[in-house]
Amino acid sequence: MLVPAWIFFMDLPVIGRSGKSFSYTQDVVLLLLMDGVLFHLQSVTAYALMGRISPVTFSVASTAKHALSIWLSIIIFGNKITSLSAVGTVLVTAGVLLYNKAKQYQREAMQTLAVSAGRTPEDSAELRVPKEAKPHH
Repeated sequence: MLVPAWIFFMDLPVIGRSGKSFSYTQDVVLLLLMDGVLFHLQSVTAYALMGRISPVTFSVASTAKHALSIWLSIIIFGNKITSLSAVGTVLVTAGVLLYNKAKQYQREAMQTLAVSAGRTPEDSAELRVPKEAKPHH
């Protein structure tokens, strides 16, 4: 879907913005191929991960990934940051930490409830799974 935009912005002869000629080098083709393969692998990984964790956890992890990307661009490339961006990324980091703390608290509470009821945490997980409905005769 992005090939037409890529052709336009790469200034290919006749089609490009400036009409300058552009020659494909092996490096450009290799980088484009590697970019496509890595994007595909990232998409497959994301779909596989979504099947294993809750949508909220996936969203929190994605937000943390974006905040990390911002901070890495600042540290590695020396990009400038506004005070609003700094506050935003700090809030994201704090939110991720609080979410992880809440999940840990929830897990511990479930284990405490299971132990107080005389069950193992695995038994309490079985209780949450609905049993198949029996047919009425």
